[in-house]
Amino acid sequence: MRPFSTLWLLLFPLWTGPLAGQRGPSFPSEILRIEDRRAPGDADLAALRKTLSDRDPRVISLGARALGRLERPPVIPWLVPLLAHPEPLVRATAAEALAQAAQGFRRDSSGGDAARRAALDALAGRVSQEKDSIVRGALALSLGRLPLVTAEEVRAARENLLLLAGSVGIDGPESRAIARGVERLVRSTWRQVPLDDALVTHLVALVSGSRDEPTRRHALGALLVAERADSRPISLLLASEDAQSRRLALTGLPRFPAGVERDRLRDASIGDPSPMVRIEALRATARMDSTSGCDRLAAAAVADPALDVALIAIDLLAQCGSSAVAPLLAAMTPRPGDAWHRVAHGLVSLARLAPERTRAPLAQASVATGWQTRMYAARAAGQLRDTATLLRLAGDREPNVREAAIAALVTVMGHAADSVYRAGLGASDYQLVITAAGALAGSSAADAAVPALLAALRRITLRREATSRDARIALVTRLRALGGPRQASALQPYLLDFDPVVADSAAAIRHDWTGRPQRAAPRRILPAVVPSAEVQALYGKVFRVTMASGKQFDVELFLQEAPLTVARLARLIRRRYFDGLTFHRIAPNFVIQGGSPGANEYAGDGPFMRDELSSRSHERGSLGVSTRGRDTGDGQIFVNLVDNPGLDFDYTVWGRLIGPAGLAVVDAVREGDQIRRVEIRAGGRLR
Repeated sequence: MRPFSTLWLLLFPLWTGPLAGQRGPSFPSEILRIEDRRAPGDADLAALRKTLSDRDPRVISLGARALGRLERPPVIPWLVPLLAHPEPLVRATAAEALAQAAQGFRRDSSGGDAARRAALDALAGRVSQEKDSIVRGALALSLGRLPLVTAEEVRAARENLLLLAGSVGIDGPESRAIARGVERLVRSTWRQVPLDDALVTHLVALVSGSRDEPTRRHALGALLVAERADSRPISLLLASEDAQSRRLALTGLPRFPAGVERDRLRDASIGDPSPMVRIEALRATARMDSTSGCDRLAAAAVADPALDVALIAIDLLAQCGSSAVAPLLAAMTPRPGDAWHRVAHGLVSLARLAPERTRAPLAQASVATGWQTRMYAARAAGQLRDTATLLRLAGDREPNVREAAIAALVTVMGHAADSVYRAGLGASDYQLVITAAGALAGSSAADAAVPALLAALRRITLRREATSRDARIALVTRLRALGGPRQASALQPYLLDFDPVVADSAAAIRHDWTGRPQRAAPRRILPAVVPSAEVQALYGKVFRVTMASGKQFDVELFLQEAPLTVARLARLIRRRYFDGLTFHRIAPNFVIQGGSPGANEYAGDGPFMRDELSSRSHERGSLGVSTRGRDTGDGQIFVNLVDNPGLDFDYTVWGRLIGPAGLAVVDAVREGDQIRRVEIRAGGRLR
């Protein structure tokens, strides 16, 4: 079930239907352009506001959505009247836009509170009046994610969600959206206001009575987050035929009363046919049972047929005693078809369990051909406090190996290795620069560090890459601590930097150093325009990803919700940007992430991508854009391996794997697996 696919399907004619002929192709393009550049001027805001009085509900909806995505509370009064619009499409979009606009209050609580409260009052006031199922679902999701300040606001929001839930029962068409809204609200407020019995009773009723598995998972997720899940709802989902439901229930098993029944459920789950369930069972075992649990971890490390399950077991064996050494060594033995993963993971665990047995395998791993093995060797050397190996790996040709070695040297050698950290500042890899700058915190050799920091800042700035922000902020942060008034003139050019975050940071530092007010005047790099025709051309298309193994998966594109994201990814595909890159991050039962030229979090395509947040959920098999803050996508993508509702409304959802075969391919991806090519092909479908 996709609760708002029908809603956004209604927007499709904006791109291809009569509207284009009536208005000309520039009208929808103008809305996209204003949203993409985030309406920097009053004229842009006026143009979007004008759309709210249009006769066509599709135009109103696009304008409202664009205003909401600006995340500026002052636009809220413009959106409130739309909640009474005669068209359900407009009311639903207005509810989502109000909640999105209110998010700006989180970044600046000094202003916008009146507008935030206006959004809350307007959404709450609509609850008892609304009859349309899609709009009720939108109201629930919006109430669930509004910034709430007082306990009274939290209680009122929960009461309104219960009112919405009571109007549809546990299996109404919008029950899943309402359950999502409740879970979202519980996640953000349960510490502030404990759950009352009425809400707990409702959530338990959903777990026990709903026939929709995602609804049951949202309900149990809320109970688990709020620490109100007892044995009954956990047992109910452990007995589900759905693997995701069983996996989620296992995360709560350590809270289950200790005894024979808990042991039986755990042991049955360790033998579950689904790898995702077995992974969670091993994690639960490690948390619950440190003695006999190690025997179960050892058995899985050696014998589980799924590599990702075995690797989790190998990692968890690090917390066991000397009896785990023999099975760990056995588990490290490569199997036919395996790559480097068993040896690398095992080496880090062995360094914790049996340092004296690690020296020989560490020596081999530190000179391995594959850089990933050397990176794990650096982590193991850090556990062993092996300075000789760490210093050698800190000069490795691969930046990710150097970064791992420097991160370990901070603990092992401290500022005795400052010269190594300063050398790291000269790297082209942003992650390495960030780690090296962090390693210099508290250095007593400021006279040597400050020139190296300034040189790195100048060199990286000349690239004019928006995605250099994290590295440059790390450098100016360190300069703030180690530098002083003598360097104030060196930071003056950055008041005009192309990145407003860097410009503001430079102004703050110069103010600290000089005591005089400083004015940042950034000269922004505007994103390249994406014409609506470029978006239209992608309808009926899919992205096909072919791995180096020859296996493939196709991605259905969510053009209604994320047109600019999909179009920009398509541009990268046409440049063959992804060909030869890897999935560098594998987080079992969470996500796989890839598309980084540096195979790490901080290397990506130069210009930032804009977020296009929608009510789409991060369901298993959906694809998102990796970011490090709002509007900081750099071409890196991730695939959700399980439902991840905690990511909703923070990361753009732009596509979905097509069919079980696609899920099977993605489930089998391992760290470092290479993408042979990505293509745009015919074959998409509208929902």
